[in-house]
Amino acid sequence: MTATATPADKPSRLLSLDALRGLDMLIIAGVDTLVYSLAHAAPGNGAVQGLREQMTHVDWEGLVAYDLVFPLFVFLAGVSMRLSHERRARAGTGALRNLWKMWSRAAILVVLGWAVNGAVTLDGGMRYASVLGLIGISGALAGTLSMALRRSAAACAAAAGCILLAVGLCQFMGGDFTMQGSFNAQVDQLLCPGRLYRPWFDPEGPFCILSATALCLAGYAAGRLLSLPLAPRLLWMAGAAAACIAASLPLPCIKNIWTPGFVLAAAGACTLLLALFHILLDVLPWRKWAYPLQVAGSNALFLYLLVALVPVQDVARRLSCGIWQGLPAEYLPAAYAATALLLAWLVVFFLYRRRVFIKI
Repeated sequence: MTATATPADKPSRLLSLDALRGLDMLIIAGVDTLVYSLAHAAPGNGAVQGLREQMTHVDWEGLVAYDLVFPLFVFLAGVSMRLSHERRARAGTGALRNLWKMWSRAAILVVLGWAVNGAVTLDGGMRYASVLGLIGISGALAGTLSMALRRSAAACAAAAGCILLAVGLCQFMGGDFTMQGSFNAQVDQLLCPGRLYRPWFDPEGPFCILSATALCLAGYAAGRLLSLPLAPRLLWMAGAAAACIAASLPLPCIKNIWTPGFVLAAAGACTLLLALFHILLDVLPWRKWAYPLQVAGSNALFLYLLVALVPVQDVARRLSCGIWQGLPAEYLPAAYAATALLLAWLVVFFLYRRRVFIKI
């Protein structure tokens, strides 16, 4: 893990990428908790209740906005990887060093994922699969494939399609689409050490990592499209998003086992979001509104670890209980959630103002 504070970092960053990643991280860092608290305080407010529904994972099959938070980060990791590869190519970095960088990063994320999961034990009772582990390993696999495919957008998209085809065949022919009977559950019970997130499967298990690799490759391909002239760039991104969403419609969409239908729907939605933020922030001059998102996105991994490992909610409650004591009791949880979100953002703002970007 390194912290950089050099002026050269700034121009190489895509504002749209940082802002979109920041939005993703802020949802995890406390926007979701704020929405839940407001929904509990105002049960008769239709708008708030509708937002709460979009901030609550579906039980099994289906898709809401909250189900895209984790896949969006995987997709953006692919976009960021394309920028990193170009930067290293200009610097003359060799292939072996690139591979070492990707796989050592994956190993660090796996270990950090264990820390986020809880205490590391030697009795087999810990959970080894994790969000960070999936991001790290799928990113390393996608990066290795993209290098083997000579960083071609078409080849990376084709590779993603082949991976999803293989995953789909295994899931359709090797099991059903229930929690207990899915092919993923069989693989997880056979290959995952320690305990699983659910009794039968783990949503960050080995087969989900394979599906996430396809999504990361889709992000890499989308990142390559950003280098095209403006009109073809937007047309290709819109067409790719529409094709992914259309292809997902007849397929089961289950986030917990990362079915091809879910990955295709996520790839389409993420591509549309990237195109929208790209237009607003990289093409048009409407940028000031995105400053809070940019700050959060510039140190996204640090922000994730901060809220995962530090009891920010408890700190916020202790610091602000006197400020909010006049509020009705039902709104106190929302006030504390907003305070915790602000505190977490202020920490990354402190780093941002000092041009410190913590990355692996």
